[in-house]
Amino acid sequence: MTHFVKTIFGRCLMPLLFSAVMIVTAPFSAHAALVKVGDTYGAGMVVYILQPGDPGYKPNEQHGLVAARQDLPEESLTWSEAKTATAMLEISGHKGWSLPTREELIKLYQSQAVVGGFRDYSYYWSASEVDQHKVWALDFYNGEQVVSIKSGALSGIRRIRPVQHF
Repeated sequence: MTHFVKTIFGRCLMPLLFSAVMIVTAPFSAHAALVKVGDTYGAGMVVYILQPGDPGYKPNEQHGLVAARQDLPEESLTWSEAKTATAMLEISGHKGWSLPTREELIKLYQSQAVVGGFRDYSYYWSASEVDQHKVWALDFYNGEQVVSIKSGALSGIRRIRPVQHF
């Protein structure tokens, strides 16, 4: 009987015990669920996943850009007011929102069908300044990038879609 127990332990239980130790000690990131563009993340939707060569990319870690599900309701804010409104924004307990950079705004435009809620024939503010009086904006009808006056005067309505990084 003793030989039988040793054999069972050696052939069955020991490998199981070893496997359990390997699973427990494996890095958490290896078991974390990966997200993809269009997935819900926090209080928004994933717009972009960082790729090799992107600033902030780290192998074996997933980082990217999340957009709020809808524009801010205010439509006639200046650029400075838009920056302040996004910085103070809290959605479902999630803080840390901002205006997208020019490059991030392009990623939003490219993913608009997945994310949804963008208005055609509308320009959106970016956080990227041209100079002390002008900033980049993007037309979500055709993807045209334009230089806009920060005060909003003579620029028409600029919409605001907050973003976060994860």
